[in-house]
Amino acid sequence: MAHESSFTLDDSGNVSSWRDPTGRYFALSADPVGQPAGRLLSDLLDHLAAQGDAPAPAALLLSVGRHGTETVVDIRGTAPSLRAAHVEAAFEYSAFEQSSAGLEVYDTELRVLRSNSAALAMRGRPAGDVLEHRVADLGSRLPLAAVLEQVLDGSEPAVQGRVGGHDGHDHPRVFAVTAFQLLDEQQTIGVGAVIHDVTEQDRDRTAAHLLAQAHAEIGTTLDAMRTAQELAGVATRDFAGAVSVDLIDAVLQGGEAPAPPVGTDVPVRRAAFESRGELQPVYAVGEMSYFVSPTPYTQVMADLTPRLLDPHTSPSDWLTHDAARAGALRDAGVHSMIVLPLSSRGRLLGLASFYRGPRHPVPFDTLDVGLAEQVSAKACVHIENARCYTREHTTAVALQRSLLPRTFPELSGVTTAHFYTPGSRQTVWFDVIALSGARVGLAIGQVPQQGVDASVTMGRFRTALDTLAGLDLPPNELLAHLDDATGHILPAGARPQPGASPATADSPRCLYAVYDPVTGELAAASAGWPAPLVASADGDVTIVDVPVGPPLGQGASYDVSRTSLAPESMLTLYSQSLLEPSARAEERMAQLRQAAHHAAHDPRATCDSIVHSLLGQDPGDGAAVLAVLTHRLPAESVATWTGSREPAAVAESREKAGHQLEDWGLEAHTFTTEMIVSELVTNVIRHASGNPTVRLIRDRSLTIEVSDEAATSPHLRHARAQDENGRGLLIIAALARRWGTRYTPNGKIIWVEEALGDDDA
Repeated sequence: MAHESSFTLDDSGNVSSWRDPTGRYFALSADPVGQPAGRLLSDLLDHLAAQGDAPAPAALLLSVGRHGTETVVDIRGTAPSLRAAHVEAAFEYSAFEQSSAGLEVYDTELRVLRSNSAALAMRGRPAGDVLEHRVADLGSRLPLAAVLEQVLDGSEPAVQGRVGGHDGHDHPRVFAVTAFQLLDEQQTIGVGAVIHDVTEQDRDRTAAHLLAQAHAEIGTTLDAMRTAQELAGVATRDFAGAVSVDLIDAVLQGGEAPAPPVGTDVPVRRAAFESRGELQPVYAVGEMSYFVSPTPYTQVMADLTPRLLDPHTSPSDWLTHDAARAGALRDAGVHSMIVLPLSSRGRLLGLASFYRGPRHPVPFDTLDVGLAEQVSAKACVHIENARCYTREHTTAVALQRSLLPRTFPELSGVTTAHFYTPGSRQTVWFDVIALSGARVGLAIGQVPQQGVDASVTMGRFRTALDTLAGLDLPPNELLAHLDDATGHILPAGARPQPGASPATADSPRCLYAVYDPVTGELAAASAGWPAPLVASADGDVTIVDVPVGPPLGQGASYDVSRTSLAPESMLTLYSQSLLEPSARAEERMAQLRQAAHHAAHDPRATCDSIVHSLLGQDPGDGAAVLAVLTHRLPAESVATWTGSREPAAVAESREKAGHQLEDWGLEAHTFTTEMIVSELVTNVIRHASGNPTVRLIRDRSLTIEVSDEAATSPHLRHARAQDENGRGLLIIAALARRWGTRYTPNGKIIWVEEALGDDDA
């Protein structure tokens, strides 16, 4: 604590005057003027001791001088003790000379008055080249002038900031500076500065930030190309001027990554390239190439060891072997590069190359290699995951495509076209099935999830539906049977849980419809599948009125709708994904109807129109479209009559069948057809109820249908030699290509198909 007081002495040593501006610290009981100086000093010390101003014996710091004929004694202040004063002086010296921080003192002209060894080292100059020189004249290694002037102008008594300098090799350095005013009686007499070299701390902070960015931004998808681009994007922010990532082409296809040494005959594909204007790519993203040997790239491929080098001063002039890259590196002024293997389980996935040019004057070092390895390790994990996913997805899609129909049967009742692309969340399937009586079964559905297991499950559902369709079940009954079988078809972990909400359950879905080209009737039922569209010949598009029931596996029952279609109607079955997202379902449905309207007479054009209108570049959940142009069979291709229950009706039906085949030019089939008609009509008269109705349909095959009003179905029996009946169906089975029974609301129909030759059909 400083106390500014003074007194003067006359020639006899007595106090001639006393000055105590505040009167606070040396408040004396009597005026000291006229007293001996020694007595005054004794009183002052006693006063200080009584005030308890210091824990140790008090001391006065005096300054003695002459002013004219008088001796002037200034009391400059007090200190706890003389020993404490020495300690303070020692502390000041040690702190200044031994501190690892740079310390400097400047006058009001910003000339350096004092600079410790740490500050001189930062400047790279001896004391003689620094002291008494203006800061602005000392070069750019430690540029403090702007910070010091900010303090000196009085706007801020103290300023903290960072300045960028460089070292003796022109490598950038970062300094944290605290500058403050030096005051004497509230007057600024200079500036002091404390300087810390924080380059390494900044580097550590940058490295930590880079790793945090890598953790957050690399590997957001199961796409190896996207992961490579994320790696390049992160690394070019604060670490490298340019980054290229080349992946083994087989890895991108889901193939096994090769084990080292990897030869130069292995193709790589440019997966990513990012540059801050320091380098132009030799190969475009997506382009395939080969690395030239010997170069650092091929050396890394051989031993999976990173390479750190200056491309222009490396021991062997490898650039002569790779003229394309040599020109790009030379033109960009690249002075430092890291070539890093991207590997997993000891196998090479690809290479990541990091480059620095003029905008990054500091070359890479071994610490940077380690940092690049840490950042790239995150990418390696996700590239390997993407490779495994691609392999499984490719296998699943191949299996799925093999389980889907490659071609549909040629049918007189319909002309079809389809579009299908696999999705990432659902596996869609569809089918066109030839049924008895020239009818056509149309199916479309999906199973949850993707992958090999989902493809197998899809195959099971398609097989089950084909089998049930072969039983000639109506659509609602077929879906009910398929619903019962769902628990057995799905894997154990994918089966719907009891009580699951039908609206949210991740269950299989399906729509099944049967089109009859003789009557033009469409019967359809839905298990959680959107109703199809139908476009008339004049282009008017409507939604078929199909009651949409719960998804399969819920134990539900289903309703069937029956709609009469005009000749040459276009029926469109489509996947739910075309209406997603759900928030835009109405808008997407309008687009779907418009697309169907534009191509109402051509199934292939209908598929293309829908795909172009609703399917973007990334189909996401996949899509399927089945376009069906319906036809009617000509009236002359169908013959129908109803007989009586009299035995004579058998002969009458046989005769009518013979005449009809003669009219169709199918005389070669007269004998077998008459025999089949005779057996079926006889069965109705003997074993069923109602009058027998016979219908002959000439299509690609000849179909004989006999209907009655009974609900019982005949079955094959192996008659013994002495039996007089029971051989009718055996004879029919031997003569026909196939036969069966289908039930109607009023009874049943026994149908038999005879194969026709190419000339007959």
